[in-house]
Amino acid sequence: MIERGPIRVLVVDDSEFFAEMTAKTLETEHGFETFARKSAHEGIEFLADERVDCIVSDYEMPEQNGLKFLETVRETVDEEIPFLLLTGRGDEEVASEAIASGVDDYFLKLNVVEDEEYGRLANRIRSVVSENRAQQKYELLVTSSPDGVAHVASDGTVLTANPSLAATVGSERETVIGSTLPQVFGDVGNERLETGRAVIADGKPKRSEDVYEGKHFHNIFVPVDFDSDHDTFQLISRDITEQKERERELQRQNERLEKFASVVSHDLRNPLGVARGSAQLIADECDETDAVDRMDRALTRMDRLIDDVLTLARQGKAAHQPDAVDLAHIAEEAWASVRTESARIDIADSGMIEADPGRLQELLENLFNNAVTHGAEDVTVRVGVADRDGFYVEDDGPGIPSDRREEVFELGYSTADDGTGMGLSIVQQIASAHGWDSEITDGRDGGTRFVFTDVTFLE
Repeated sequence: MIERGPIRVLVVDDSEFFAEMTAKTLETEHGFETFARKSAHEGIEFLADERVDCIVSDYEMPEQNGLKFLETVRETVDEEIPFLLLTGRGDEEVASEAIASGVDDYFLKLNVVEDEEYGRLANRIRSVVSENRAQQKYELLVTSSPDGVAHVASDGTVLTANPSLAATVGSERETVIGSTLPQVFGDVGNERLETGRAVIADGKPKRSEDVYEGKHFHNIFVPVDFDSDHDTFQLISRDITEQKERERELQRQNERLEKFASVVSHDLRNPLGVARGSAQLIADECDETDAVDRMDRALTRMDRLIDDVLTLARQGKAAHQPDAVDLAHIAEEAWASVRTESARIDIADSGMIEADPGRLQELLENLFNNAVTHGAEDVTVRVGVADRDGFYVEDDGPGIPSDRREEVFELGYSTADDGTGMGLSIVQQIASAHGWDSEITDGRDGGTRFVFTDVTFLE
């Protein structure tokens, strides 16, 4: 767990006076929690029991100088803890040695004391601690990530890897780190390394998919520059096997639906056409108009039933042609295809939404037909925008009782003698294919309101 709170600083200097003065100044004037020790040995003893966020150490100390102290800290306490060096010598040799040893920064002690530059020292402490905490958070996220993550050099060497990536190849992190991608993943590793090198050369992320040991992976390659000794990239690899299986199953279902639709269209429409032709011959030769009318209504209902079955079968897919559409325009187109007689439509307001135009028109046609079929001859249908999150279609007809509103979307539900019971099921299928939620409420003037939300509006 990454702890947070006041920055805790350990000050180590063989001058007890300077150590105490520095610690007190950093605490009273800059809000740090500080601790002072007068030797590297005392510092190591303190760190055995206490956690600090940063160490400020003198360079020239008896027994063990500041850089040896740093080496001991990194080996026995924390290899990432920020470390600032105070030195009385400003020569390039000390500076070079300090940087090579991994010191985060160094200050001339004389400048700090005489110029009272404790503020600059305090700012640098905050900076290195902030960077270290961010790195800790990043490492925690990477370590706990279910995706495989690795930092890879341009020669293919895996510099770091998280447990998930090691688990992908049935190995341990310690074994993966230091190996090359081809050694870890075989031929797939060669392909990933080639992509990683291209990322380093281009300086732009890339994505790829591949198969390793029968599993599908989606990979992201990102160039990184936090290791100055290597040209490197980061590999993030996600197992998408289940997603691929779902896609294949969906494809199989769609193929079965399409085959079913073709069978329905051919094997039912052909005999229906024969029946309609025979009915016409009977009508020409028979005076029993009532019987002929009943036959014609039955054949018309059968024709509509086939249309609805085909529509329902083909709606079981995601909206495949989303576009920017004018809700009012599509509503007018849908209304024009409905036998309305004395019914009327009122488009209260409109907007541009993202939808498949053809399927949105089917949705509205079914709702309009439902309103005209179940309402009075002069029923009014209203279309409008619902709080910029969706749209509604309502009528002033008899309405739907609240305890029956869940049923109306069920396949086969109808209160009309000649209804197919598929219209509102088709409506829900189309809404779901767009990712919209649907709800039935009371209309403004009685009747029924169908509300569709989670609709994307376009400015």
